Amino acid sequence: MPGVFCGWYRARMMMALAPSIRTAVGSRLSITVLALGFLFLAAACESEPTPTPELSVDEVLSGAAEELAALSTARFQMVDEMESGAKFFEMTLKSVEGEVKTPDSFRMLVELVNPGLGFVEVGMMAVGDQAYMQFSADAPWLPLPLEQVPFNFGGIGVTLSEILPSIKNAEITGRESVGGGQAVRIDGDIVSDDMSDLITDVNSGHAITLSVWIDETSHALRQLRIDGRLYDDDAPETTRLVVITDINSPVDIQLPETASGS
Repeated sequence: MPGVFCGWYRARMMMALAPSIRTAVGSRLSITVLALGFLFLAAACESEPTPTPELSVDEVLSGAAEELAALSTARFQMVDEMESGAKFFEMTLKSVEGEVKTPDSFRMLVELVNPGLGFVEVGMMAVGDQAYMQFSADAPWLPLPLEQVPFNFGGIGVTLSEILPSIKNAEITGRESVGGGQAVRIDGDIVSDDMSDLITDVNSGHAITLSVWIDETSHALRQLRIDGRLYDDDAPETTRLVVITDINSPVDIQLPETASGS
């Protein structure tokens, strides 16, 4: 519509200026009026806003995948949104928060509810092929076989960069303010198996609705929601929200100086 208006306005200006051109050719006043008219017309047309091109799902997801593949460090938090009783080492998971350093280091604090002990916090960390677990803040760090670590958050960037392009039926469902910036929300379908490189002991075959919020400017992944069961004993309404912050900010993850059995 702006282009149609500009063309109509240009025609009207020419009609309005035509008498001056015909009757006073060579007149300094007529030339001045004519020049001012064209300047006004040019300014009006040049100030028209350029339509913002529509984003495509593929462009947003591929941009986010590239950013994730290049991710070096980040902080994250994962919560059981519906408090549906998601499990972690036979206890009820409340939340996980931590930091990662690619390609293979992470440190995290897991908040759990133990049926016999009540609320507990468990620490976990890994650097390379060494992993440790701490059952309370003042407890010693104990060696943990790497294959028993339930999350592979050290490789979160590469893993998520591979998951995003595999989302089925992906569509943009809105825009929201997330992490201090405008983010595009995309919803689509995956299966629990697709998350196995990130959450290592998932059970296969469960349908998942995956929602991702991707920064509209930087294409950074701000958060994702995993809606559906990852484990057979998850409640059907289980949703896990993962929030990612402080991307590529300094992170220092060191193995404990003393640990039982080391």
